Amino acid sequence: MNKLTHVLAMLFLFTAQVLPALPLNVDYYGVVSQSSNTNILKMAQDIFLTQLKSIDQIHVSDKRPDAAKTLAAAPAISDGNHIAFYAEIAETGADGAPPEWNCTFNAVAADGKTYGKTETYDSYYKILVGAKSAIEDVLGQIPQENAPQPAAAPSSAAMKPESLAGTWSGEPYTDKIVLLRGGRGFVIFKNGASMNVSVTVQETDARGNISHVEVRQVGKPNASFYPALPREAALASAADADPIVWRFTVTADGALSGTKTTLVPSADSATGAAEGTESVQWIKK
Repeated sequence: MNKLTHVLAMLFLFTAQVLPALPLNVDYYGVVSQSSNTNILKMAQDIFLTQLKSIDQIHVSDKRPDAAKTLAAAPAISDGNHIAFYAEIAETGADGAPPEWNCTFNAVAADGKTYGKTETYDSYYKILVGAKSAIEDVLGQIPQENAPQPAAAPSSAAMKPESLAGTWSGEPYTDKIVLLRGGRGFVIFKNGASMNVSVTVQETDARGNISHVEVRQVGKPNASFYPALPREAALASAADADPIVWRFTVTADGALSGTKTTLVPSADSATGAAEGTESVQWIKK
């Protein structure tokens, strides 16, 4: 393996990275080229596929008729409802001079319009280094109405707002946590105290699944809401405390994971407690 091919192989291993999220359903058709450097072209088109798949919220289908070969002409697009993506690479330059490479990235939108970007590189190494930003630029040109979202398979992490309703557990001093429809709920502590809470979905993704949710104490403060504190510290601090707030994201297994802002023990406070945060997780029963 020569030095250039070795460099390209290393790039192939390390180019799978997370790029800015674009809600697109993409069919990848590979590389169109008349160049005789078929081995390196094949490596290049594999890298382009890896880079496309690394983009968050993009579903990529490999539509290459033969993954071992590049195309000799523009592909026949089989699904007009998807974004069709392919690259064209042309070798230029006088005999005896180092070649230059014209690389055009093409995205054909659902309405048939082609969006593209052409860059000229003086080496294959620079093609592959520059491909990431070029691919992003091309896909970023497509208007939202021509960029349909993929019909993604259901994920264990997908949770609609109505799915929050139910009984949860997870904190050592709570007996049960009940979230109701309509943005309300309550927390029952093992010491018998009951706290009313509000439930607010702060953010959802493109498919309406929860990204961030906030649960906030409603009503008067109560020293019993701080069972982890010494009783004296809780009594001295509760009256002036801000509402307890939980801020969650949905985990891969459907739990709520995040932080709880509450009173925590503090040797620096005159009352023995101060506002702080702790990590928490709620699991639906």
